[in-house]
Amino acid sequence: MTPSALRLARSIAAFRFAAALRAAAAYSAPVAPVALVCTLALAGCGAPRTQDAATAAAGDAAYFGDVTPPARDVFTFALGAEPESFDPGLASGQPDGRVARLLFEGLTREDARTLEPRPGQAYRWEITPDGLTYTFHLRPGIAWSNGAPVTAADFRWSWLRVINPATGARYGNLLAPIKNAEEFNKGKLTDENQVGIQAPDDSTLVITLRAPTSYFLYLVQYYTCLPTPRAAIEKYGVRWTRPENIVNNGPFLLDHWRQNERFEFVPNPRYWDRKNIRLERIVGWTVEDLNTCANLYKSGVFDWNPSGYLPSQFIPHLRTFKDFRHGPYQGVYYYSINTTRKPYDDVWVRRALTLCVDRESIARDLLKGSRDPWGNMTPSGYPGYQPPPAVPYDPEKARECLAKAGYPGGKGFPKLSILFNTSEDHRRIGEAIQQMWKRELGIEVELSNQEWGSYLQAATNLDYDVARRSWIGDYLDPNTFLACFITGDGNNRSGWSNARYDALIHASGFELDVAKRMATLREAEAILLDEAPVIPIYHYSTNEMVKPYVRGIYITPLDVHPLTYVWIDRQWREHPPEVASLETRAK
Repeated sequence: MTPSALRLARSIAAFRFAAALRAAAAYSAPVAPVALVCTLALAGCGAPRTQDAATAAAGDAAYFGDVTPPARDVFTFALGAEPESFDPGLASGQPDGRVARLLFEGLTREDARTLEPRPGQAYRWEITPDGLTYTFHLRPGIAWSNGAPVTAADFRWSWLRVINPATGARYGNLLAPIKNAEEFNKGKLTDENQVGIQAPDDSTLVITLRAPTSYFLYLVQYYTCLPTPRAAIEKYGVRWTRPENIVNNGPFLLDHWRQNERFEFVPNPRYWDRKNIRLERIVGWTVEDLNTCANLYKSGVFDWNPSGYLPSQFIPHLRTFKDFRHGPYQGVYYYSINTTRKPYDDVWVRRALTLCVDRESIARDLLKGSRDPWGNMTPSGYPGYQPPPAVPYDPEKARECLAKAGYPGGKGFPKLSILFNTSEDHRRIGEAIQQMWKRELGIEVELSNQEWGSYLQAATNLDYDVARRSWIGDYLDPNTFLACFITGDGNNRSGWSNARYDALIHASGFELDVAKRMATLREAEAILLDEAPVIPIYHYSTNEMVKPYVRGIYITPLDVHPLTYVWIDRQWREHPPEVASLETRAK
């Protein structure tokens, strides 16, 4: 396609999408499921589609909306909120990670079905018998998008940048298993040569750990560990990720970015496995409204509506369609309490708040059974880990706790504000908890809705009373949840600090006996739940919509979906459907 034709196509696509967005927004208020199915069809707002006689066949009614494949190999999906940053070293949200993983590739990469580590920029590695040293060997000839070679020194510089306290990376603690990385990250050590990250030559990276870490290869493929281009960062500063400045090494290039509208990606001709990439373009639209996402999927604008972007009240109805997928997911939705503010620095206040959340009614009545009520900070599914007892719903005990804090019946308690980012589900949950605390504790509660960027800034700066939060596991181990709450961690964002808790998390990193390690983590979680800087609410599960012609997207326990090898099957009716993976679609 010529540059002028591409500009024209973009203009037409943007015009059509804007029209679709306006039409979909008109239906953003809650409507009955029948109305959602029968009246939200939008015409002419997606990429050109191939049409055949079979489209009108009765079998297509089993799917939610248009199932006509796009005429070209263009894959479109709901990205959700505008990423705060897709600089891998600074990224911290799911939209951030989705963009970063398209543009960059680490030493290892996730298997699309199992998420097990597969060779990425490194084609092989060795681990010493004591589990302390990992030696990665980079592929010959790998290059940045500007043609410069990708070297082991690039990975070393990128990882040192993440743990450099001056960078302010929220995931700096992710590399704590590396020898002296935690000390360097906390400023206790300034000599980078003492950190266990060495590049003896251009193609060899040697990592020395402080203790054996069974999940280290899973950490290596996380987006925080993706390499970043030193020359571009030093030349352009914070603007290095602009399309005209960015240099990357992953399967796709950033071809177009319009903030708060869309990202467009095209295959990277220098990527080592370019020959196996079948898509010619990926488009991610930044749409936060859940009803709008569902409407645009139904109309054929989106080929994939990821988990988290379906209105929960409609999920019981959407489950009846063949393109609906449901599966287990390592994520917990919770509220955090700002323990640096009075009266929330009082543990009795925090206990009163968490004991007065009826998780069962939220999951059953508001979320229509699409999520499980959850009173722990770690999700289910970790082999060998038995969590401590979950926080119960006990309004009588909650009132006793509030009285011990000096606020019997809520008298004298200041108005409490619940912070959340724009989402109908967040609002509905906030309203439900607002009523619970008012009814059972006599506390006045207001809701504070902010757009994603402002919300993140407020949560990070502890500019809130109680905030909507969620955490998705970065790897399959309870440490991925519990390590967030050690003192000063960039993902703590509650101001909470407990020396015993910190010591237990630290000790678990050195414990070689699996049973003892899990017992140590269990004790730490018990402290976290008792001190209550967090209020667990529900256990995530994946609920997503995938067009039947899309191949290569599977249900995974971390809701991570590598898109490198996704493709469009225009003869999908003639081929058996793919097995979604962990579970088939819900019946």
